[in-house]
Amino acid sequence: MSLPDVLRRALVTDPPEVSAPDLPALTAAGLAGEVRSRLPEDHPLRGALRGGHLALGARHAAIRAELRPLLAAWAREGLGAVLFKGFALAEFVYDTPGERFYGDVDVLLPEDPAVLTRAVHVALALGWRSDGFHALPERWTHEAAHLYSPSGAVRLDVHRRVVAGDPALTRPLTRAVWAASRPHDWAGIPVRQLAPADALIVGLALHRLWGDLGRLKPADYADARRLLALFGGDVAALDARARELGVAATWAAFREGCWPPEGRLRLGEAPAGLRAALRRDGLRPRRALWQARLTLLRRRARWLPRLLPDALAALLAVRAGGDPRRPLARWTPAAPAPVRLPLGTLEDVVGAAAWLTRLLYPRSWRGACVPRAYATYRALRRRGHPVVFISGVARGGGGVHGHAWVEDDRGGFDAFGEPLNRLRFQEVFRFPAGPEPWASAPPAPAPARPPA
Repeated sequence: MSLPDVLRRALVTDPPEVSAPDLPALTAAGLAGEVRSRLPEDHPLRGALRGGHLALGARHAAIRAELRPLLAAWAREGLGAVLFKGFALAEFVYDTPGERFYGDVDVLLPEDPAVLTRAVHVALALGWRSDGFHALPERWTHEAAHLYSPSGAVRLDVHRRVVAGDPALTRPLTRAVWAASRPHDWAGIPVRQLAPADALIVGLALHRLWGDLGRLKPADYADARRLLALFGGDVAALDARARELGVAATWAAFREGCWPPEGRLRLGEAPAGLRAALRRDGLRPRRALWQARLTLLRRRARWLPRLLPDALAALLAVRAGGDPRRPLARWTPAAPAPVRLPLGTLEDVVGAAAWLTRLLYPRSWRGACVPRAYATYRALRRRGHPVVFISGVARGGGGVHGHAWVEDDRGGFDAFGEPLNRLRFQEVFRFPAGPEPWASAPPAPAPARPPA
């Protein structure tokens, strides 16, 4: 039975129909706590799933402890924030936080640039750091800032609009969702939560179908089941709210792919008729996608010839084989201090290196992590950026899988596009191995991850 079939069976059956061979897949997918919560108390697999459940709960507690002081400071400044998506669901909707895996924490702030700038400054004063995205308003999307907690365990995505898409659609949608959000006393800290209907229609359905273009994830089914219960299961009222928000077609498409009352889950694929539904709601995803690609092409085209030596050097190093630390040592110049690249330059260099790797490995792009990491490492090191090469492994899918990626001296960076590497893989080695002379502090510790 395929992995999607295993996960689907565990999610749509109640109590879950699971067996011992399913445990690695459930834990790797972050479903150990969710499945365990629906098993009978005397089920023999509850004990085996307990570790994954507790690991996610401990990770949530660590994130919560770092997040609360920031939100308290924002509240004192009059910067009201809406908590939504994964963290909010784990904290406020599920019975225990260990039942819901998530990566980043998402908050919605008013779109006013002065408010967003003030929020970032407050965070910086508390020891949080920004990757610099907040200072590039010309590159803002529905997000306006990426903040990292003092320990590096929390990445906070600050949204100015509630979902990705055409601003002409998402601005009024955000205003409507904000107006319907509810104040909540979070153990002494005032925050806001999405109304239950909006958490389901916008926070779940629109994020998946507009933001991710329809590829459904395992947590979607579990989220929908709990949010429906929270809302009271009034489908007519949900349909009315979707019409009021102008997203009735998208909402109907989501229900075609994921609908717990009928046990329907098309895992890993887009619901039927999604493109037509998006067009009916005014979204033009293909046009937006090509516009974004053309924008990237204009920015990155000038970097492609400059990075070609790095991509070719990576290709030769992969063909030569052997210990990866040998070519990495050749590509690591001795430098007394880093020359940190501006965020815009960093994004373009990393993106161009990925494009070149894809051109050189067209048939094995998904397995080209080593040459991509090589090329990116070499390109950034040649420009003085403090980058490290990391090799890691994870269990799952019937064996042990290796992966390679890069981080800088502050940890993972957004431009590489793999924010969950630290959660999915156990580090085997890094190069350079220890703190370098220019490092102000050791790399931030990896966040706790569920056992593989």
